[in-house]
Amino acid sequence: MNAATIEHPRKITLSEVLAQQVQERGLQPLPLDADLLIKHIRQGGHSGKFLADAFISAYRTNRPFNHSLGELTTLDAQAFRLFHQVLHIRHVPGWQDNILFSIEQQILEVRL
Repeated sequence: MNAATIEHPRKITLSEVLAQQVQERGLQPLPLDADLLIKHIRQGGHSGKFLADAFISAYRTNRPFNHSLGELTTLDAQAFRLFHQVLHIRHVPGWQDNILFSIEQQILEVRL
């Protein structure tokens, strides 16, 4: 590091941080396929409940996720991918709270 770097640290954008994460960790946030998520939840069963609970917990950070992550082994590839997408709902550039709220409301309707 030279003196100029210490005196004037470079600002970094969110897109640069995400690109750096991809390079360092192989982590690329996946956008949520909301229609597929709702479809999967409507089908019910274990994976439907697991995904519904995962989304609600990820969206409402004060809601506990009362599942073991070991249950991931029971999900099919599509449900596993949806779970991964749910984990990133606030890390994908361009996310909007009103859209996430709408998804939550659809999930709550299905769960009733």
